[in-house]
Amino acid sequence: MAGLFTDADVEAAWQRFRPKMTGARPAAESPLRVVRQEPAAPATEAPEAKVIPMRPNPLPSLLRIAATILLLIGAVYAFQSYRRELLPTPPVVVTAGPQKRLLALPDGSKVWLNRHSTLEYAADFSGGSGREVTLTGEAFFEVQKDPENPFTVLSAASRTRVLGTSFNVRAYAAEDSVEVSVVTGKVAFASRTSHQDSVLLTSGMRGVLLARGEAEIPVPVRQTATADANFRAWQTGELAFDNATLAHVIRTLRTTFGTTITVADKTLLKCRFTGTFRQPDPTQVLQVVSVATNATMTGDATDGFILGGKGCE
Repeated sequence: MAGLFTDADVEAAWQRFRPKMTGARPAAESPLRVVRQEPAAPATEAPEAKVIPMRPNPLPSLLRIAATILLLIGAVYAFQSYRRELLPTPPVVVTAGPQKRLLALPDGSKVWLNRHSTLEYAADFSGGSGREVTLTGEAFFEVQKDPENPFTVLSAASRTRVLGTSFNVRAYAAEDSVEVSVVTGKVAFASRTSHQDSVLLTSGMRGVLLARGEAEIPVPVRQTATADANFRAWQTGELAFDNATLAHVIRTLRTTFGTTITVADKTLLKCRFTGTFRQPDPTQVLQVVSVATNATMTGDATDGFILGGKGCE
């Protein structure tokens, strides 16, 4: 049937075409190859790095600061020590005003300062400077015993050296003498301006040194019953007179209170008085004395007293 291929025709065509396929070279691969690309994932920003500050160890800084402070303290201390060596420490100065004053010294000694008296001693008293004081006025001393470190009282004109005793020193600048009266123990009393040997005073003795001129130290006089027992009246607060002349009473009041007393009639000075006073004042004493001696009294402690009248005659 025209237009139809039989199996024989197909076989024959295949046989004719087969040799051509056997010698044929395989087709070269295309240099371009299409690769299917998947859509790229959208880009995301990298997370921001968190900066954590590192804290330094404070210990080294604190140690440096402490070391600096210690160096500064050491430098200040060294400077102060050097300065103290160059500049002497001012002395301790104690002054009694209108009232007497009791002092306790660093060594345990006691000092009673009379009115308007001054005591001066080194700031390192009983240390390198020794036990030395300077007195202007009047004072009573109770010295702590220390045989290895004598106690010395200086005045403008005298030097009194003791080991352990109680005594009174009267050394007013306005007076022309220095008096030392020993109550207990013993003292060595000498002039500061001459090369004389010291005079040894023991209990119940009194030494007198002329503060003006070149007079020698007189031999100490042993205190007797008729001697003035009121040399400590300013310190003890007691006055005692035993058949004493009015002249002696007035002299004692002047010494004890620094009071001005004028006697209008000199015959009054021979009158005698006996009496004892505790914590007296000059007005009280003179009132009693004037009555006892038949005298008159005018004035006061500020402007001075005047004794008049016929007295005991």
